Amino acid sequence: MTFDPFGDFETAGYLQNALQLKDPIEVKESEHLSFEASIEDALAFLQNEPLIDYGAVLKVHEILFSAFYHWAGRDRNELVPHLAVFKGMHGDPGSTVFEHPAQVRRAVDYALQLAGNSGRFRDRPGEVMGQLAFAHPFLDGNGRTILLVFMELSFRAGFAIDWSKTQKDLYLRALSDEIREPSTGHLDRYLQPYVIDICSRDEWPGGISDIKGLDGMDKEGITYESLDDPEVQQIYKTYRTAAHAPMTGEPKTEIEP
Repeated sequence: MTFDPFGDFETAGYLQNALQLKDPIEVKESEHLSFEASIEDALAFLQNEPLIDYGAVLKVHEILFSAFYHWAGRDRNELVPHLAVFKGMHGDPGSTVFEHPAQVRRAVDYALQLAGNSGRFRDRPGEVMGQLAFAHPFLDGNGRTILLVFMELSFRAGFAIDWSKTQKDLYLRALSDEIREPSTGHLDRYLQPYVIDICSRDEWPGGISDIKGLDGMDKEGITYESLDDPEVQQIYKTYRTAAHAPMTGEPKTEIEP
């Protein structure tokens, strides 16, 4: 099943990309070229942004992918508010449920709230990464956008993840487990051995563009269904969204340098 939320794959290509590409390999290559060409601009934006909030997350995506996707910087709730997005077929064992589009911003805000507690963040980095991944704000480019935001957030908390030592399959498995069972330590246990102290952004280890698997939650087995489907509605009624964002009142969503 081709991921075609706009319903125009045959005429506009995958997600209405600028080159109207349809072949998955060509899409991946061109999309990654856009990412590589824009990394420095995105990192400079984050470094100079006084507060990391939801608007900053949207802006990072726009900087990274606007050359390839005209809708870059706009979230799922704006683009396809009528669709639920899954990894795998919904209802299948092992499938991943991403946040309801109407709750995407709330989910990201909660991740930023968690990252605002530096001590907890360092001890539980997977909790923050898992929450950002669960939000799945964008139709594509989530992994790489989230990575840059996470790197800046963790730098402001005084640490980094040595991503160059992680393994794609193990990371994605832990990430999927974290989304299904949030805040139970799946991704914390995987990432903890790779936590390092950091004093300068120049110390970020490994080539960012060479990190493997960051698009795995975007292109591998992604499906979508109408939110009008009673089965999909039931999934969101029973899914433990509260475990991802158990908060009341206004969350603290701004992370200072």
